[in-house]
Amino acid sequence: MRRVAEGVVYTLLIYVDDILVIVTEAEFERLREAFTKEFHWITMEVSNILSYLGMQVELHRGYAIVDMLFYIEKILKDYENLGKQGTPGSKTTFEVDKSAEELGELEKKKFHTTVAKLLYLCKRARPDIMTVVGFLCTRIKNPIVEDKAKLMRLLDYLNRTKAYKLKVEPKGMFRVEIYVNASFGTHEDSKLHTGCVVYVSGAPIVCSSKKQKCVTKSPTEAELVRLLDNIANVKVFAEFLEFVLNQKLDSPTVYQDNTSVISLVTSGGGITRTKHLRARMNLVKEAVMDRKMVKVAYMPTERMVADGLTKVLEGQQFLNFADFVLGKARQEISQLAGVGNSLSPVFSVSSVS
Repeated sequence: MRRVAEGVVYTLLIYVDDILVIVTEAEFERLREAFTKEFHWITMEVSNILSYLGMQVELHRGYAIVDMLFYIEKILKDYENLGKQGTPGSKTTFEVDKSAEELGELEKKKFHTTVAKLLYLCKRARPDIMTVVGFLCTRIKNPIVEDKAKLMRLLDYLNRTKAYKLKVEPKGMFRVEIYVNASFGTHEDSKLHTGCVVYVSGAPIVCSSKKQKCVTKSPTEAELVRLLDNIANVKVFAEFLEFVLNQKLDSPTVYQDNTSVISLVTSGGGITRTKHLRARMNLVKEAVMDRKMVKVAYMPTERMVADGLTKVLEGQQFLNFADFVLGKARQEISQLAGVGNSLSPVFSVSSVS
């Protein structure tokens, strides 16, 4: 919900029985009076650092930090003798040995529960583990011994990087930029794995990494499938941002590292295998060229942030990827530790039963 008064935008977020409001002190007092008058049992917390849906949110001047250390430690306490891995996965993570032994029923249940918790974690504060989690989500029905080994490597990485946080620091004018990428034939059934990162004024806001449902014939078709799937989401996200900010924004820019796809959706032509794919091409072309919903621009592969969400990276490549999706908080974690005197006020209202 949003309220605009005297040029100031006040935001109120509701999730079941928890409410987060970002307002001035005067507006908070008005809300306090209204809430306590209607709901006598409500509790209200006013803090620069607060907890919301498993996250600890620190609102500094000009940027915010999202920390889920407590949640990570709750996940890790169910496992003993954890090591300390440098990356969450390896280049063989997506490989599946069909002849491997399946886990027992109790281990399957624990595997499923842990992966679900990691999915919640990576979507809120730790996108650096999202690619491996995305793969593990495809294995929850019939996990095998090597799937558990891959999960343990991921937990070893989390054990080493518990202090990593997400930094959201917008810079300059409000603008929406989306990096979209697809990895062709990555899974053992030849289906592709896709990734997407949404930035608002240079700050990472939304990441996704998932297995696509259809099989494609070429890398170009794979990129085209992912691009269309993101067009509608991009527009909805931009409209939501305009609603929250109470201002009109320029059309979002979608970055692609495949020049063939860019040519298809801007000038048409080419050969598509089926009517289905031809329809996809024309739908994107209509959104880009005719309706001007989004802009499509080229981004070299070495600068394609979403590349790390379509395949498992290692070494310096992974560290660079982690810096980008964590807002470079990985590099700055030691500098941010203990900072608390430069925070701007944020007010939280949370209801309890």
